[in-house]
Formats: sequence, C-alpha cells, structure tokens
Amino acid sequence: MQIEQNNLDRLKGKNPFTVPKGYMEGLTANIMSQLPEREPEKEVKKVSLMDRVRPWLYMAAVFAGLGLFFKVLVGPEDQAAKTDSLLVKTEVSPKVVSALQAAEDEEYLEYLEEQYAGYILAEEMEDIE
Repeated sequence: MQIEQNNLDRLKGKNPFTVPKGYMEGLTANIMSQLPEREPEKEVKKVSLMDRVRPWLYMAAVFAGLGLFFKVLVGPEDQAAKTDSLLVKTEVSPKVVSALQAAEDEEYLEYLEEQYAGYILAEEMEDIE
C-alpha cells in the first residue's frame, strides 16, 4: 500500500469542500421543523410610576447621605476657618482699591502714548525716504 504525500499541486484551482445535493433547498424547512413551537407571549406587566421613580429616589437618598456624612466628617465651614492658623482674612479699603486702579490706568495710558509715538515716528520716517 502506497502512502500519498501532501500534494497541493493536484488540488490547485479546485475547491475540496462540497455540499450534499439538495442540502440548500430544504435547509430552511429542516431548521424550522427542528425548532420547538413557541407559546404565545403572556400579557406584558405594566410598570407603575413608583417603579420608574424608585431608582431615582434611591440615588437621591445616597447623595443626601453622602452629603451629610461629609458635612459631619469635615465639620462646619466657620469652625474650620477659626481653627486653621494658615487662613488669613484680609480686607482692602476702597481708597487702596481706587489708588491701585488709578496707577493701572496711568500705566495703560503711558503704554498707549508710547505706541502712538512709535506709530507717528514710523510714518514720519516713511515720508522722509
């Protein structure tokens, strides 16, 4: 008995896979006949408004509980400000604010004046040439 080696050249250009005759014609009917008969669907249960709202109420309760937990854990804001030595409360008088505003306005006007002077100088230089 002679053992045949893997000879891919003899299969070149041919499809080695085949389907039995008549398999595709009766495939759908064969599959449908093997499926069990389905019972008619029962009446759908109606969902009440409370069933729809309940998850949102639970979520709101969780957030309220977390808020209270952190409020108790951290404590009131005023108490934290009184005990923290690094916090500094500063008050600026209106006179100081107006003086700072005037200084900023003066610096801005000087900047504009320099820009305008440079622009005029550049125009005069162009006229001379």
